[in-house]
Amino acid sequence: MNKKFIEIFDLYKNDIFRLAYSYTKNKTDAEDIFQNVFIKLYKHQNILTKDDIEIKKWLVKVTINESKNFFLSSWRRKITFFEEKEEENISVIPKEDNVLPLVLELPRKYRLVTYLFYYENYKIKEIAKLLNISETNIRTILVRSREKLKNMMEGDKNAKYC
Repeated sequence: MNKKFIEIFDLYKNDIFRLAYSYTKNKTDAEDIFQNVFIKLYKHQNILTKDDIEIKKWLVKVTINESKNFFLSSWRRKITFFEEKEEENISVIPKEDNVLPLVLELPRKYRLVTYLFYYENYKIKEIAKLLNISETNIRTILVRSREKLKNMMEGDKNAKYC
């Protein structure tokens, strides 16, 4: 089983980290979530008997849940944040991708759905199931997200806050 765990880790580590980062917009927090996800996978070795697509779905679901739990934690609500340096050259954003930085600027509910749809290639039905949101709501979020991204690309600085 350890060989399978390492294989799955190598296969999906970048995807899971990018998903956590897209949710938190903070490298350190994303690393914590990433670590928790793979600890859970290691503890639930029975997941490793499934095929790779099912394992990835499980990892994505756990990553989303860990990200939500991170923002709901009492520690997170009580901590005072210091100004963080903007990490311009973060390795999770491919240099040739000029849209992902804009996606990361979207409000969280738009950011996560947009990321799952365009970067992880999940279908609307799968995203709805992962997030426990109706398919109609996912479609609406995607339409609004595309509009916000279009405005951001055209230079409307207030678009990301609408």
